[in-house]
Amino acid sequence: MNVEVGSSLPMQKLRNILCGLLFVLIAGPALSQQDSKVLRSGWYQWDPYQYEVVKGELKHLTGLDVQLLKTIFGKMGYELQLDPVGWRQHQEDLKDGKRDIAGGAFRSKEREAYAYYSIPYRSEKDMLYVRKEDQQKFAFDTVAELVKTLESGSYRLGVIDGYFYGVPLMQYINDPRNAARIIKVKNDRENFSNLLEHKIDAFPIDHLVGATLGWRHGWQKKVVEMPNPVFEDSIHVLFSKQTTSPQLVERFNQTLLQMQSSGEYNKVMRDYLLPVLLGQTAGQPWFFIIDLIGTIAFAISGLLLAREGKYSLFGALVLAALPSIGGGVVRDILINRETLSVLASPVYLVAIFATVMFFYLIFQLEDWYRRKKKIASNQEHMFIGRISNHAAIEFFDALGLSTFAVVGVIVAVEAKIQPLWMWGPLLAALTGAGGGILRDVIRADADNPGLKGSFYAEVALIWGLVLSLFLNWYSFLPKYELIHLTAAVVGVILGGLATRMAVVYLKIRSPMY
Repeated sequence: MNVEVGSSLPMQKLRNILCGLLFVLIAGPALSQQDSKVLRSGWYQWDPYQYEVVKGELKHLTGLDVQLLKTIFGKMGYELQLDPVGWRQHQEDLKDGKRDIAGGAFRSKEREAYAYYSIPYRSEKDMLYVRKEDQQKFAFDTVAELVKTLESGSYRLGVIDGYFYGVPLMQYINDPRNAARIIKVKNDRENFSNLLEHKIDAFPIDHLVGATLGWRHGWQKKVVEMPNPVFEDSIHVLFSKQTTSPQLVERFNQTLLQMQSSGEYNKVMRDYLLPVLLGQTAGQPWFFIIDLIGTIAFAISGLLLAREGKYSLFGALVLAALPSIGGGVVRDILINRETLSVLASPVYLVAIFATVMFFYLIFQLEDWYRRKKKIASNQEHMFIGRISNHAAIEFFDALGLSTFAVVGVIVAVEAKIQPLWMWGPLLAALTGAGGGILRDVIRADADNPGLKGSFYAEVALIWGLVLSLFLNWYSFLPKYELIHLTAAVVGVILGGLATRMAVVYLKIRSPMY
């Protein structure tokens, strides 16, 4: 009897083990996918939505889509695994269940067969880019007109393999008769290179990506964005039907809506889109010209003081450079900026040096003329008197102050310093007036005008606050446009200019403490 009981227990344990193994083999994959806290996705170079930032030997993946999706899925308790992959392969992986999600997708019938869609999380507009000399060839009002142009001229069109550009253009792209004229690449940077190398004649691209790449690489001088869109629609996240469920999509949708209600969504949008759009505004030729004029006007104010104080040529260079770039250097050191703005481009230092040398020659000629005519040294210097009191110098100085104030706010946005309403005006005042204050400190000027009565830094502070408050408000709008930010920047520059000129004309003084 003892033997029968003892033999049945091992058999029962064996049956339990076998049943457990069978359960694991059958249900294990489904449970592991359900309980998995890692969602597999991919990325490719698509600035500003997804891109790598290189610091030394370290690489950091960032971008609007990357940060937004990581934040949403993080709140849901998931980790997002992002591997480098082309968009075409990414779609194939969703079909096969090798990847779980893909961000940045338009809706299309083909994708509905293998993926669920989230609610829209942003919008996108595709524009056509061509070389500047070919602008007239590709003028169109509708996509149908563009297709006719492409067909009639046998033009080569660059596209991202696997992208969806709207039904009319996709019919042209997928037509076998046009296969030789469709050049498929992996990313938009290749399209830019092919366009500039005359390997293609045009390519469609997301409006913001095109503007960003053109701005970062200086390509906007050689290419042009056609005015009418090729395609525009909402952007969704794709969820593989092989590995995810409608319940997961619904959780994503609810989390996204909660972030939009709390303002966290707008913060991510502001952090990634506003710096790019503001940088593009500051990168336009008109802004550069105004900035350069202001730099030269600041330099003139310094070299006139150097002349008055009998400084050496090097001393004059220092006094000319400080009001022009000194505030920006102090600002960049204060916020621990990776590359000082003065080191990013030599053009400003060259302009300052050229201004100093030009006026040095003028002053030497005036001194020679005074000696020749035996003009007494106590009589007013003709050239210095005219320049010092010239209204144009005041005008350009005011223009430079306003432009530098805008630059200070842009730097605050790029550095993601919060709250913007506080740091934007402070960096605007530091950029616009900090260099002049520093110059007068080095001159040991006891009556430092920047700190004692002159209503100067206050102008940059006021209009820096105006721009910062506008950007805070603008970040809550559903769509960002370059034209809106350009108008805001122009308005602030003109406002600052008018304020400063009114201060000079009315002789307004700063309130004394």
